[in-house]
Formats: sequence, C-alpha cells, structure tokens
Amino acid sequence: MVSTKVILVLGARPQFIKSAPVIRAILTKHAHIKLSIVHSGQHYDPQMSGIFLRELKIPKPVANLEAGSGSHAAQTATIMRRLEDTILKINPDVVLVPGDTNTTLAASLTAAKLGVPVAHIEAGLRSGDFTMPEEINRKLTDHCSTLLFAPTRTAVRNLRREGLRRGVHLTGDTMVDALRQALPFVKRTEDLTLAGFELQAGSYVMVTLHRPSNVDDAPRLRQIVLALRKVARKLPVIFPVHPRTKHRLANLKATQLSHHAALSITSPRGYIETLALLKNASCLLTDSGGMQKEAFLLHIPCITLRPNTEWPETLTAKANRLITNPESIPSTVLACAIDRALKQRIRRLSNPFGPGNASLKIAEILQENF
Repeated sequence: MVSTKVILVLGARPQFIKSAPVIRAILTKHAHIKLSIVHSGQHYDPQMSGIFLRELKIPKPVANLEAGSGSHAAQTATIMRRLEDTILKINPDVVLVPGDTNTTLAASLTAAKLGVPVAHIEAGLRSGDFTMPEEINRKLTDHCSTLLFAPTRTAVRNLRREGLRRGVHLTGDTMVDALRQALPFVKRTEDLTLAGFELQAGSYVMVTLHRPSNVDDAPRLRQIVLALRKVARKLPVIFPVHPRTKHRLANLKATQLSHHAALSITSPRGYIETLALLKNASCLLTDSGGMQKEAFLLHIPCITLRPNTEWPETLTAKANRLITNPESIPSTVLACAIDRALKQRIRRLSNPFGPGNASLKIAEILQENF
C-alpha cells in the first residue's frame, strides 16, 4: 500500500492539545499514514509551547518556522512564506490544520494555493463576531478545506448554511479525547497541585484571560483586576497569566492592584496542571474558547467575559454564562461558585461533543480519502 503523506501544522497551545490524540491515533492505528509535524512558532514561550509538546508526547516537528510575534498580517505572512518551502519539499497528500489561529489560516491558504487539499479539525465553529481574529481565521479556513471535521451538530449546521456540504464529517471533538486520555494523570497529581497553591478542592475560583478585548484596553484590564480583588475577599482566586496578559499587567503597573493574599497570579501551567486546577475549582472565569468547553466537560460552572461564544452548546442550563461588564464579575462569579444546585444540573447534562473517539474517526477518514 502506498503511504499517505500528511503534514500537520501546529503553532499554539490549544492546537497542541486538540492534535495530540489525532497524532496518537495515526501513529498507533495507521502505519500507512506518514505524518510530518510542522511547528509554526506562533507560540514560542517555553511555557506555552515546549512544555505542551513534552507533556502531550508530540513527536519532534520536522520544521520550526519560528514565526514569532507581530501583527496578524505579519505573522500570517511569515508563516505562509516559510511553510511554502516545507510543503514543496514534502509534497504531502493533505495538510491537516486544527483550530482557528493565525497558524491555521496561514497553513490552509498556503496549501490551497499550492493545490494541496486541506483538512480542518474543529470546522464549522461560529461566534458571529468578526472583531475576533479567530472568527475570520476559522471561516476562511473552512472555505479553503476539502475535508471538514465538525465537532458538533451545530457546527455541521453552520457549514451547511454557508453552502459547505461536501467533505463534511461529524466526528466529535478531539479535545474530549485529549481530556479523557489526560484524566488518569490529573487524578494522580491533583492533590500535589492543590497543595502547591495552598488551595482546597471546590473552594476557589480559577481565572484565565488573554483576548485583546479584555487585556489590551488598560482601563478595562484595571477594572477586571479590581473585580478579581473583590472576588478574592470571599474566595481564593488562582490566575495563571498568559504571556500577553502578563505584559499588559506590567505596563499597567498592576502589581499594586493585584497585591492580595488570596489572589494568586502565577505563570502559565502545563496541560495536566491546568486540568487539575480547573477540575477542582468552584467556578471558572475565562475568555478562552477551549477552557469554556473543558469546564463543561468537567462539570465546572463557567463565566465567559465575552459577548458571544463559538460553543453555544455550553450555554445550556447556565453551565456557561456570558458577561461583558467587569463590574458584574464579583456578584456573578460568587453566585455561580456557591450554587450547588447548578453543579448538579451541569453534571446531568448530555455531552454534545462526542464520546471520545473523534481522533480515530479523523485518522480513518484521512486514510480513506487519500
């Protein structure tokens, strides 16, 4: 049998997580697929890149494009320019792209212009908000793709509304696969993780924020930090800070604002440690798409500091709530954190993201189509 050559292009923390089970499925179940991993270098901080590659046991990339930071246009252009040579050298049958980052868009455009089919993991997500770069990236990528791996029925409907019917496959979500594979490791380490931060299970709030709409606006960021201090008067707050947010806090001179014994601002954590903190939190405050979904799957109430979400399934029974005003953070978060009935309702909700076999389905579809 002739090998199927696949290039998988990764570049950011969420892409490593959602791709790890796909890589594992290909390497263990499909010997005739020759997989080459390319790292765009979009996330180059060791705490956002290297630790995830090691922790998730992702094979060493055949190339690191070292795109680094910069404007959206500059970063996308750099990846496209450098990726072109790699695609021409490997001559793949298909380029596989996960998610909705600048890496996703750059890889799909480069492959499409070279006449190489594109397969998109997490196709069909829509928030309806074109002020978000991710919304632009995911929509353009879908319209460049030959195979569209939709994680939910909502995503399939979104694609059909845009006239995309051929090559659409309802696979489920690979992050369910990743979570299930990680949970045994989480259970073995969670007590140590909580002890390291002097936290008690079910009695603290977890926070992650990185979107420009929240952290690039200095007055808004100041409001958010002041709101977190109010939360910390009632419940401990653990806040693993994204490098982007750390930079903005430093510019804001927010150390005085954030100085509070129960408000722990820490560096980014690895995947296992992040899941351990989330699994034992009373509530999550975030602006991340992936964290909303992980909270839902772990039955943790979520407050999303955004006017919209690409995961409307999580809004069921108030498992996830959207807020936009930082002044409403303390009352909303604290009410959510102490609502025992809410936690029980979330636990009883059905899972719209699949049973955890999405990666196997994706690997099989790649084998069948190429």
